[in-house]
Amino acid sequence: MREKVLGLPVDVLTKKQTLEKIEDWIKLDIKGPKQVLTAYSEFYVNARRDKDFARIISKADLVTADGRSVLAAVEYMKRTQELKNSRTQGVVRFLWEGMKVGWKILGNDLGETVTGVWLFEEICKVAEIRGWKVFVLGGWGDVNERATKILLKRFPRLRLASDPGEKTVGKIDGENKRVLEKINKFKPDVLFVQYRPVQQEKWIDTNRKFLKVKVAVGIGGTLDEFVGDLKRPPL
Repeated sequence: MREKVLGLPVDVLTKKQTLEKIEDWIKLDIKGPKQVLTAYSEFYVNARRDKDFARIISKADLVTADGRSVLAAVEYMKRTQELKNSRTQGVVRFLWEGMKVGWKILGNDLGETVTGVWLFEEICKVAEIRGWKVFVLGGWGDVNERATKILLKRFPRLRLASDPGEKTVGKIDGENKRVLEKINKFKPDVLFVQYRPVQQEKWIDTNRKFLKVKVAVGIGGTLDEFVGDLKRPPL
């Protein structure tokens, strides 16, 4: 179900529902990539001062809740949007509803999060079974190469291609063209992009009309977590 956080969308789905939606897109052989955002709380904060980023979130085909803070925000806004009491009573009610949301957090009763690293691993797992092509873009230094090696060790039949991408996105003449040509030559079903949060979503949006892929997913620091350079945060 599509909900709102600070006026912007988030799709509150289970992990199973999320994978089914992506699989349906790939089966349908749609034209042009579907854009998937794995949104955590900072996305919505950044979007308040970045109108272009807010536009990208609004038009995204799927926005997953990458963290319990996003689900908590959805729950709180649903509980408080119809409060119409007096100012004093309203404050008390808002505090009370906030406490209820806090209890749901402690009880792990807000629903399932769908994080970037979970989605990355699960899609690759399904891709090996289904025969999908996967392209991994970004992860500077040796992170891209290390992630690729781990993926192929874990999923040896995965149809995989990768590229570390631009070191300074959009700053080197011809580099973006080279990246696009490599992606389109491979024609992946799923493209994962790690160009830092916000920057990667803007890159996908800007290049969407040129990409010959079915699904494009921004994955933040997923590759760094995947190879063990970053500790996975609590959900």
